[in-house]
Amino acid sequence: MITTALLLLAPLAPATTQESDESAKSLAEALSTGRTWLDLNYRFEYANQSTRENDAYASTLRTALGYETAEYQGFKGLIEFEDISNLGNDIYNSTINGESTRPVVADPDSTEINQAYLSYAPSENVDARFGRQEIAYGNHRFVGTVAWRQNHQSFDAGRIDWKSDTGTRVSYAYLDSVRRIFGENSPNGKEKMGSHLLDLRQTIDGVGDFAAYGYFLDFDRSTAFNSLTLGARLSGSQKIDENRSFLYTLEYATQDDAASNPVEIDQDYWLAEVAVDLGPATIRLGNEHLGGSGNAGDKFSTPLATLHKFNGFADLFLSTPDTGIEDRYLQVSGKIGAVKCAATYHIFESDSGGIDYGTEFNFTALYPLNAQTKIGAKIASFASDEAFTNTDRAMAWINYRVL
Repeated sequence: MITTALLLLAPLAPATTQESDESAKSLAEALSTGRTWLDLNYRFEYANQSTRENDAYASTLRTALGYETAEYQGFKGLIEFEDISNLGNDIYNSTINGESTRPVVADPDSTEINQAYLSYAPSENVDARFGRQEIAYGNHRFVGTVAWRQNHQSFDAGRIDWKSDTGTRVSYAYLDSVRRIFGENSPNGKEKMGSHLLDLRQTIDGVGDFAAYGYFLDFDRSTAFNSLTLGARLSGSQKIDENRSFLYTLEYATQDDAASNPVEIDQDYWLAEVAVDLGPATIRLGNEHLGGSGNAGDKFSTPLATLHKFNGFADLFLSTPDTGIEDRYLQVSGKIGAVKCAATYHIFESDSGGIDYGTEFNFTALYPLNAQTKIGAKIASFASDEAFTNTDRAMAWINYRVL
């Protein structure tokens, strides 16, 4: 019903560059003074893997067109269309095109409604959303939009956010289904569920940002992911002097099986990261752990995360191995002129079984051409002696966004 209503309303609104700060005086005014946006993201991605007969060459374009009404008596409506098109030949494994001799680049052709929801904010402290929507908590480690892939992840969900006058932020979401990056033409494009997410955040003066969360996942089909995750995170910084700062992040979570999961799970997750911001550059050292006993299915999983963001850009650890992951990494980031750069070196080992998975080098560069346009490049090279496939990836993109 929400989707149908927004489809009828969206063409009535002209493109605008900014949102009104005041509530509209009528429904007609709310429709005519809404905002629109256009987002174009072209990316070329190359991949080579030692176990694949052929290389992958993916040339894809994401086009997103969205519209949001102005506020009327606390209500707003939003709709966003999304189209992913292959601009070349099918010379990559999109997961649904049958090119199994080539590495996976999970950007299949797809046209769909990415978001369509109604929101209600009865006060400055409360905001509720019902319908299809993107949801991300914190750094996307457990729940994210997977915005690196062309088809963003969204949820058919109800969500309510509350914030206190002292800065405490609490969010609850009920997920009816997840719309995955594989698109509507894939049997894995949509997963029904009845999941609950609870997320609390608070900034503590002089200490940092604190978060506590509880995520109960109950998939109808992928029951191996059914779990209860409870965790907490603290990140902050302390001044060394006028030009330098010490940064730190500590996070811990436990995960147990839940609902109809046929496997007994008892695993933990932790992250310890320290960094020194020197001004021109930041040096970061970290260790991320996802437990795994070696028994089938007894592992710490994060099926709703923005997985490309973690454990290397070669995308070899999108699913936690049964023996778990120990990711030790060193990163140097900074600016060369206007170009933001980051180089990261990963050492991957198992949590159980004493397996040396391999090492990976990542490099990214991002340059803003202007307020609407950014260009970027990324490379990943993973090398392994025994456990995983040697993989090289190179990616370049240009993003153009008009609000």
